Amino acid sequence: MSRGKQNEDDSNSTLFDARNEYYVGNFMGSINFVLPEQGTAGAELLSYMYLSYLAIDSGRLVASDIKENNTTPLQALRYVYEAFEQPERCEELLEKLTDKVATDEDEINIWHIATAIVYCYDNQFENALKILHGSSNLESMALSVQCLLRLQRVDLAKQLVAKMQEISDDATLTQLAQAWVALALGTEQMQDAFHIYQEFCEKFKPTPALLNGQAVVHLGLERYEEAESVLREALTKKHNDYDTLINMMVLSHLTGKSTETITRYWEQLKQFYPKSDFVVDLEKKSAEFDKLCLEYELSGEEALLAV
Repeated sequence: MSRGKQNEDDSNSTLFDARNEYYVGNFMGSINFVLPEQGTAGAELLSYMYLSYLAIDSGRLVASDIKENNTTPLQALRYVYEAFEQPERCEELLEKLTDKVATDEDEINIWHIATAIVYCYDNQFENALKILHGSSNLESMALSVQCLLRLQRVDLAKQLVAKMQEISDDATLTQLAQAWVALALGTEQMQDAFHIYQEFCEKFKPTPALLNGQAVVHLGLERYEEAESVLREALTKKHNDYDTLINMMVLSHLTGKSTETITRYWEQLKQFYPKSDFVVDLEKKSAEFDKLCLEYELSGEEALLAV
């Protein structure tokens, strides 16, 4: 996670393994690489364990291990946990994070990544990009690619991936960023993304993130049976995975499944991710639709009375 270029060549190092397992979404795998060395590990290695805990909704372990008076860069990840738990404190926590980014050298890049994560969580993608701008660190560049895609700037994301390829074309993050951009570009590029996800499933192990990547390709190319197969496999990895439930809803709609089937996935999303962007946005649209229906119904009744 160093601010400079990452060493992707030392395939025997624990840091390399923990880092790559985190990238492909095998969060327990990343944790298990770090745990045996937790007592002697440096902040960079430990950061992947704590980022993985955050990813599997075990942030309390982050708060338990990283005390408020912690003086290492890992304090940044405690701030991330606090932002996730108390969204109303995002502004306050971002002030602390940006102060650290401005005043500390941040040799292992944790403060920059943590600040950008909180900005993204607060839907401030432009500010996240400002924090990450100019870095030759692949993690910062990959997170910038995700921000650009959220802002519908596929053109700039593609340019940034080209820069990542110049640094390390074979790096896991570079390959993943290529896949993200290929999905955003649409059907002509989607098969390239599929090959990347397939290769990583074989190289590491299938994870919900990798399987959902494959599923999106299948959905985009109207290969619905294949999409259902990989999505069901993803559900065996994590029964309430956010992306899997959304993609199962999409698949069910495209294949004409019953309303009950679609509703089942929707109810799971509301249960496990009530504050997620997808749920909040869809509920808002549903409320607006109901309001319009009511207005139309009332205006229709008035017209009948006038007759």
